[in-house]
Order: sequence, then structure tokens, then C-alpha cells
Amino acid sequence: MNKFVSMAALVAAGLAASTLGGFAEEARTSIPVELVSEDGKKTATDWPLIAKDKITKPWNICVLFPHLKDSYWVAANYGIVDEVRRTGTSMTLYEAGGYTNLSTQLDQMDNCIAQGADGIILGAISADGVGALVKKATDANIPVIDFVNGVNEPSTSGHALVSFYDLGVTTGKYIVEQAGGNPLKVGFFPGPQGAGWSDDAVRGFNDGIEGSKVEIVVTRRGDTGLNVQLDFISNALVTYDGINWIVGVDIAAEAGAIAVRNAGLTGKVNVAAFDIIPPVYKDIQAGATKASPTDFTSLQGRLAVDMVLRLLEGQTLQSKRAGPKPEMVTSDNYKDFNMTDMFAPSDFKVVFSINEGK
Repeated sequence: MNKFVSMAALVAAGLAASTLGGFAEEARTSIPVELVSEDGKKTATDWPLIAKDKITKPWNICVLFPHLKDSYWVAANYGIVDEVRRTGTSMTLYEAGGYTNLSTQLDQMDNCIAQGADGIILGAISADGVGALVKKATDANIPVIDFVNGVNEPSTSGHALVSFYDLGVTTGKYIVEQAGGNPLKVGFFPGPQGAGWSDDAVRGFNDGIEGSKVEIVVTRRGDTGLNVQLDFISNALVTYDGINWIVGVDIAAEAGAIAVRNAGLTGKVNVAAFDIIPPVYKDIQAGATKASPTDFTSLQGRLAVDMVLRLLEGQTLQSKRAGPKPEMVTSDNYKDFNMTDMFAPSDFKVVFSINEGK
């Protein structure tokens, strides 16, 4: 695992660096990943990032996000933008405004195809709902990289993601360990039903707690807006007696820490996430949240760009499916992680368009 490196040390060594809150890291030439075979077997390796001098033109990549309402997707934007800039290619980003807006995302994707995008990076609102347009794109020789959320269409060109099933299992097993064999009641807030990543996390968490005395007493599914999740959790804490833990998607954990504090339940109700964003990381630092696995969001963005560029350059991918291996962030080890592997720098502003060579 990479440790924090001081900016002074990097400058002294003549290394390119990016910053987050005073910390910095050497510019990456590869990403540690797990390659996933068709039968699900995982192989740990390094994924080298394509050299700039191997790229023959400023390819135009269309990027589709479900929304940009939280820092998770800002981190995804950062990883993609930084890699697009490094490689001298071009990018246009569209965001649909939320997980209830599948029709908007489909219109945006159709526009990308009609306007002649060279490749597409797709953070899908629905794993099945985007299938027809993924097929339309790949039939037109436009490679489509499934990014973060999961796409079920077989013609999808590549998958740059971490399994939310694995993230759910990791969190479930952590909660079982915390229970220590005793009964424990969980309020579960995994995000919108029908979103592939959320449904996968639900399956993973349930498998992670199977056979234990951990009981899910309430589940609420819905959009990942902070206010939506805060309402869900606040109501659950009033309605259901004896909840010991709030567990959910990153925004739910952020909301959970607020709801627990507002209800005067600090020290009585614990909070955990199954993926991480800066507010959750800060809550772990402060002791308001116990833990969360990281899926190294910004590294996934770099990987997605590399996959689409290699396919556009006629190369064969090491594996059609790959992503960083999840690791649990806790109060004991949070200092050990390279921040910009997970998050955008604190001064980063969302970038919607990069036009190189135009």
C-alpha cells in the first residue's frame, strides 16, 4: 500500500505530483488491479498505463455519469480528467442528474453516438436499461467501457470497476467481526433499487452476514442525495427500536453520522459504509464513523480511460474486467492510504470538456 509522501520530497526527487490537503504522490505509470476472468477468478497484477507517445490521435471520449451530486463522482471525474490530460486526448462529460433519470442518460448516450464519439465511458444508471444503446454503440465500432456501476449487455467492450458485491461482503464481514458473536441490529441504506451497483452491494452484504447474529431490521432504498438518505435514516432511528448500526452507501453513511448525532445516539449507534468519500473518511478520522472499504475511485477513472484508449489504438486488454482490490479503511489505518488514489484533490473543480488538438 502506498504511504503519504511529502511534497518537498517529491520536488527534491524531480517527480511529478498531484496534491490533496497538503499531501502528494508520484505520477502513476501503472495501477495495482485484480483481473477478473469470465469464471470470476481474480488475479492480482499491475496494469500499465498507456504511454502518451503510443497514442496516435486526440481521441474524443464521451463520459456519462448518473450525477455529480457528491464527492464520489467528483473523484471519478478527477481520475478520468487527469488521465485524459496526461494522454493528450479529448473528453466530453454528461451527467444525468440522478438515479431516477434513466431517460436523460439514454438521450445523452444517443447524442454521443450520433455526434461521432470515438469511445464511451459509461457510469450506468441501470445495468439493464442501458443495454440497447451499448449494443448500438459497439455495433458502430464505438468501444463502451462500463465504469463503476455495472452493465449487463454482453457486447460491452470492457469493465473498469470494483465489484460492489465484494464491497458489500467486505463490510458485512466487518460488521460480523464487530458483533463478536452477539446479536446486532442493522439499519441498511444501500441506494436505489435497480442500479446494478446497489443491488450487488445488497447481495454482498447479505452474504457477508449470513450465518451470524447480525439482523437487518429495516432497509430503505432510494436516490443517493444527502437529504433523501438523511430522511430515511432519521425516520428509521425513530421507528425501529434497538438499531445498533447504520450501514449503507457512502452518502448514507455521511447522513448516518449526522442523524445519529442529531438523535443524541452517539456511542449507542455505530455507522459504517460500503464505499468511501471524503466526508466518510473525515468521519472515520473523527470517530463518528467506524469504517468503510475503499474502491479507489479515482484509480478506476484512470483505468477506464486506459481501457478505452487501448481499444481505440487496436490493442488487446489484459482482461475485459479489472479494478483495484477493495481495502478496509478504519480509525487504525486511515493514514496509510494515498489520498488521490481514492479522492479528488481538495481544490479540484469538475471538468466537463477537454479538447486537445482541436
